This record gives sequence, C-alpha cells and structure tokens, in this order.
Amino acid sequence: MKKILVNIDDLIASFMLVGVVVITVVNVIFRFIFNSPILWAEEVSLAFYVWLVFIGASSTMKRNGHIGIDFFVEKMPPTVKNGFKVLRILIMYFIFVYVFIYLGIKFTAQAALKVTPALGVSYQWIDIAVPLGGALLMYQFTKSIKKSFQNDAEQKGEF
Repeated sequence: MKKILVNIDDLIASFMLVGVVVITVVNVIFRFIFNSPILWAEEVSLAFYVWLVFIGASSTMKRNGHIGIDFFVEKMPPTVKNGFKVLRILIMYFIFVYVFIYLGIKFTAQAALKVTPALGVSYQWIDIAVPLGGALLMYQFTKSIKKSFQNDAEQKGEF
C-alpha cells in the first residue's frame, strides 16, 4: 500500500498519458475510417491532458527532471551560491503555495457551475488537478531539498 501511495503521481500520470493516446488514436480511426467521430473524445482527452500535466510535474520533480540553468550560479562563490539556493527555494514555495494551491483552489471553486458540453461533467473534476498537482509538487520539492541538504552535510563530513 505504501508503494502505491509513494508512486500515486506516477500511476495517475501514466494512466492519463495512456488514456490521451488511446482516445486520440481511436477517435482518429473512427473519424477517418468510419466517418463518425466520437463526440466526447476531445473533452476526455483535454481533461486527461490537464491531469497529466499537473500530476506529471510532481512525478518529474521526484526524479529531479525539471530543467534548470545554473551555469552562472555554479561560477559564484559559495556564500553567494547559497544565497541563490535559498532564493530559489523561497520562489518555488511561493509558486507552489500561492499560484498552484491557493489560486488553483479559487479556480476550481469558480468552475462549480461550468459543465462540459458533451458529457455534462463539472469542470471542477478537471480543475482540481491544479491545486492537487501543486501540493504534490511541493511535497516532492521538499523531499528533494531535504535530500540536497543531507548530501551537502555528508560531503562536508557533518553527517
């Protein structure tokens, strides 16, 4: 059970990716071979893609797979480098807490009365991926920061 919870972002993102690909391929086949497109395919693909992006970002954070350009920071003296490291951490937490979680919750709440045209599903089910993804991102980022500080301490012989 613990393994599933630890990898929940991987499972959700993988399912959503497979779903987008399968639905799109099937819809293309139905559209061009049978001349009868699946009416709900675009809505479901869009919803799956939103979930894939926001939950998949957490999965990528877990593997330290996000792009970072630290060429100039690496050339700086250690004290300045540490200052930039702290600034980066503060900016990332601001983005996670304010942009993804706080504004994501407001965004989701505003979608209460909106429904998708073909399926009639509330957009809240789609939009909730934003704050959920932000919370998962923050969790994974915190784990990576903790690991980074532990590695720094080990290299200095403090551990």
